[in-house]
Amino acid sequence: MPEIPEPVVRAFTEESARWEEALAALTGSEFSRPTPCPPWTVAELVAHVTSAVARVPAGLAVAPPPHADLDAAGYYHPGIFDAAANAERVAAAQRDAAAHPDPVTLVAAFQQQRRLASHAVAGHPLDRLVVTRWGDGMILREFLLTRVVELVLHGLDLTAALDTPAWTTPTAATLVAEFLGVTEAADRLGWDTPTALAKGSGRTPLTRGEHTELTRTGTHWRRFS
Repeated sequence: MPEIPEPVVRAFTEESARWEEALAALTGSEFSRPTPCPPWTVAELVAHVTSAVARVPAGLAVAPPPHADLDAAGYYHPGIFDAAANAERVAAAQRDAAAHPDPVTLVAAFQQQRRLASHAVAGHPLDRLVVTRWGDGMILREFLLTRVVELVLHGLDLTAALDTPAWTTPTAATLVAEFLGVTEAADRLGWDTPTALAKGSGRTPLTRGEHTELTRTGTHWRRFS
């Protein structure tokens, strides 16, 4: 029987493939739409996610760092993403999008990077150390989880921009819901998975009733935007 991949590898593979399928179906004008991540357009958001995926093969192409500095939660620590870092992320995505003459080449870039990433991951154990864009060391399993978070949450942003239903794949949705720690709240309030991810990541605000119930029960989760 073929070996069943670890959930984080399966989640990355399936979610990035879903992105590729969705991007291939977009029309040219849809790439110019605004997104819930201002000032990015759809094209610029795609460029940002392409860059996030590209960091997997890039991190595995160099010698491992001496030790792990961060886990997946630590990667999203507010102190890492200061105003200067956020400004550079915004500008980098805009530059990357502008470097592509048309949406076809932008989509092709995503397709290439996701395949390079999947190939690179297949060639290394998940406890291999990699270097992040900030120079920190992370275990590949933890770093790959951050890539799944990027794909899932920005997938919500993309479907919101395009006014289409959320497309999150089941394994990726489960991993990110667990990572956010929103599963208990979802069970308590009867949220489906897309709602839990949107609420848990701050993309959809809590209603007054939801806020009251969560406060009453002391239910909390990690909140990332």
